[in-house]
Amino acid sequence: MNTNRAEYLPHSGVMVEELTSVVQRLPKGIFIDATYGFGSHFKILKQYKDLDLIGFDRDSQAISASHKDDEVYKRNFSQIPSFLTEVNKTPISGIFYDFGLSSHQIDSVERGFSFQKNADLDMRMDQENNKSAKKIVNEYAFEDLLEVFNKFSEDKNSYSVAKKIVDQRPIQTTLELVDVIKSALPKQNPIFTTKTVRRIFQGIRIEVNEELSEIKLALEGIKNHIQPHGVILCISYHSLEDKIVKSFMQELTTSCICDPKAPICSCNTEQEFIFLPKKKYTPTGEEIESNPRAKSAIMRGVTKL
Repeated sequence: MNTNRAEYLPHSGVMVEELTSVVQRLPKGIFIDATYGFGSHFKILKQYKDLDLIGFDRDSQAISASHKDDEVYKRNFSQIPSFLTEVNKTPISGIFYDFGLSSHQIDSVERGFSFQKNADLDMRMDQENNKSAKKIVNEYAFEDLLEVFNKFSEDKNSYSVAKKIVDQRPIQTTLELVDVIKSALPKQNPIFTTKTVRRIFQGIRIEVNEELSEIKLALEGIKNHIQPHGVILCISYHSLEDKIVKSFMQELTTSCICDPKAPICSCNTEQEFIFLPKKKYTPTGEEIESNPRAKSAIMRGVTKL
């Protein structure tokens, strides 16, 4: 499994052509941009006049910087379904999730997401969150830290890195953490060292923001809010995200859960969704050439029958 696909959004949205090819065929209704960021995809979606756009983001900076004419709310992915019910805006024509960090987040040194820039260990997408990277690195027990790295970075050096971090505490900044990670590794090609650093940072970031559990809760919660011919669209950037999306969509599009050996179907399962014309969309070579940060993106989607 490749988990080393964690890349970040540029100021122009990733896979715009693939997104619009789906959105332009949607029925009239509410369409949700679940990751507003700084409005790159939202701006493109505005051209479709039959869609009533609503944006969401967990980052207060994105909310405060949103365009005055855009309807944008501060919510986590998992809170969107209950919001729709509360304000009576359901069912919807579709929803679009982009699970990558925004360029603003990765490029803002003080946010502490990048292992290439020195900053306090932070990594919070929602800066009202009490759990920061600094708390995880300095307060988690060795066993808990190791579990984070095993689950969310899947790096073969997780044990030695976790042990070295515990031995070298306190660790205050991103570059201090990079040095500690490197000191835990054997002499090897610098390319492999950088990959481990990237994976460990990814693991910590996922833990800070509870990213995978948010995705699972969000997808399970939204599926009953989609109107006929509406869509659920997801762009993921590493295999841990994509695995969740792929499994969820396979379940939604299954028409029978009986034992394959059974002579007749007895499960009475009603298929509610079908895949888009392609099960997996990836960026074009031209987009990757012009925007290397898009190279790891995978878009998947399903349509309500």
